[in-house]
Amino acid sequence: MKTPVAYLRKSRVIDERVGVSWEVQEGKVRELAAQFGDNGGRLLILSDWNISGRKGTAARPGYRRLVEMIAADEVEAIYSYNLARLSRSVQDLRGLMKLADEHGVPVRLVADRVDTSTATGRMLLTILAAVDEMTADLASEHARDAVAARRARGDRIGHPFYGEKPGEDVEAVVAAYREAGSVMGACRLLNGRAVPTRMGGPWATVSVREILIRQGAMPHVSRPGAKARAPFVLYGLLRCHCGRVLTGSRYKNGSNLAYCAYKCHTARTVPGHGVGSVPEKHLLEWVKSEAARLQVPSLVEVAVDESRRNVLGARRDRFVELFASDRIDATTFDAKVSPIDAELTRLDLGAGRLIDVPQIDWDLDEPGDINAVLRAMWEWVELDEHLRPIEAHWFDRRLRAD
Repeated sequence: MKTPVAYLRKSRVIDERVGVSWEVQEGKVRELAAQFGDNGGRLLILSDWNISGRKGTAARPGYRRLVEMIAADEVEAIYSYNLARLSRSVQDLRGLMKLADEHGVPVRLVADRVDTSTATGRMLLTILAAVDEMTADLASEHARDAVAARRARGDRIGHPFYGEKPGEDVEAVVAAYREAGSVMGACRLLNGRAVPTRMGGPWATVSVREILIRQGAMPHVSRPGAKARAPFVLYGLLRCHCGRVLTGSRYKNGSNLAYCAYKCHTARTVPGHGVGSVPEKHLLEWVKSEAARLQVPSLVEVAVDESRRNVLGARRDRFVELFASDRIDATTFDAKVSPIDAELTRLDLGAGRLIDVPQIDWDLDEPGDINAVLRAMWEWVELDEHLRPIEAHWFDRRLRAD
């Protein structure tokens, strides 16, 4: 049975009051679908939120799934708010239109009032695609010209460094480092003395080190190449009560070469944080018990978690606003937004697809393989102030046997 599909997209979400929000797009698209009897439970919503329409299909999982469904002859009609939501590339749009035409799938747009079930609608869609692509190209050219002009004037491109805004005390950072004799000790002193950071949170070693290097108070030493990702069983899953994700470390403990512990680095710099590390063996019994609650057949359908998507979108919007107002620098912005984008992509990639859920052999499977299975089930594991597990946040609570 064929399904009517609605596709929603927006490149950057800074303020939902400006532009076309998720609610507006979905509401208008559902109204149009209702005119053709396609609204209600039958209408499937696909999306690529916070993803540019000029990116290829590999970076747009919702669009890719739409194309796959058309090719599999599973789509009855396509609905979208306007042409720009579908694509900013004439080439991609032509490919989509050709595929839709081959399978007899009409494309209907709200704002552009296009219906490709008619010859006039198909011609209008092609014209609008060319105009949209030209508009996007002109915007890119203007942005490049503006940056080139600023560079020619000698302007610095980017956000101001810490210390260049009122109330930011670089000398206090340098003095704390010289007094403590280490970056971590400087963080503890700065946090204990309530020296404000730009964002108002606690001082971290990364921020202090960058300031000290820029001020010439310590040398810049770095190892070439990317760090290897250690194959820990609970890699990226443990979330401290302070909100930070714990980092795994492996140690040699007598004859045991596989001794592993997880640390919260905030505990080393923030007074009163509490316990800062926990051995993996103290967590595994609880983890095995929670993982054993998985109740699924060999194939599991993963649904779209719109509430989680909205939370992530709002969090990302906040960082975009802070970045746009020069309250955080590019490095901090990337560090904060990258994991959010990764989770949004993971939600979209898993939406409505069937995935295998292999059984875990705790004695024989490699730590990295176990981690992959756990991360397919859980978003994170919440820990208390003693770093004891409280709750595993499942992607779909229906998969957990109570």
